[in-house]
Amino acid sequence: MPIVTFITDFGIKDPYVAMVKGVILKINPAISCIDITNQLPLGDILRASFILNESYGYFPVGSVHLVIVDPTVGGERRAIFSFKNGHFFVGPDNGVLSPVISEVFEIKKEIGKKSSTFDGRDIFAEVAARLASGEKVKTLGDRITNPVKINEYGPSLENNKTIGKIIYIDNFGNLISNIKKNQIPPGDIEIEIKGVKIRNLAKKYSEGSEDKPVALVNDGFKTLEVCLNRGNAASFLNSQVGEIITLRGKNE
Repeated sequence: MPIVTFITDFGIKDPYVAMVKGVILKINPAISCIDITNQLPLGDILRASFILNESYGYFPVGSVHLVIVDPTVGGERRAIFSFKNGHFFVGPDNGVLSPVISEVFEIKKEIGKKSSTFDGRDIFAEVAARLASGEKVKTLGDRITNPVKINEYGPSLENNKTIGKIIYIDNFGNLISNIKKNQIPPGDIEIEIKGVKIRNLAKKYSEGSEDKPVALVNDGFKTLEVCLNRGNAASFLNSQVGEIITLRGKNE
């Protein structure tokens, strides 16, 4: 069964997601349309690309991932798709596909009816459906070598400290950082955020108390997160996306 996934900032109040799915299903009714999320903050390219990078690998090879977070729709940015690790990725050339840039193609100008406000429906949906249906890449795009990339994903290392950021806050208020599991040193560690110091990692949420945050590795994203047992860590720490989080060996 062909699969097209969705990552958008369209929300669920309006019919826009359904319109895009309608275009896809008119091309191929056998396609399974799966929502990863449609409730990203408006225009949040960085968060969209993070979720894309951490999510696509859970889907079968051959899946097509449609990412429509496009604050400059109607402007000069290109419409592109990329092929990496057996998956296709379709979206605007604004950096949102940065972590999955490999073989990249600009969508041919003649594809889709022209629109100044809804390329997601009029261009990206058609290309996603045609790729999912097995159409050859060369009929849909021309190879390019200079796609837009953003490089704000990884943490930095300063004076033996790993300096990361909170890159995502989930529905439970868990503060998910850009520090990957394999970047966490073995042994005793100290995590600091908003002046609060956390010693070592917990293995599960219930290890923390309701008034003391703990840190652990998020099993979905495989990154360091700060959480609060039966509570909302983001509210408790008055923290938001972009907050600095530091990690160091306990004895450093």
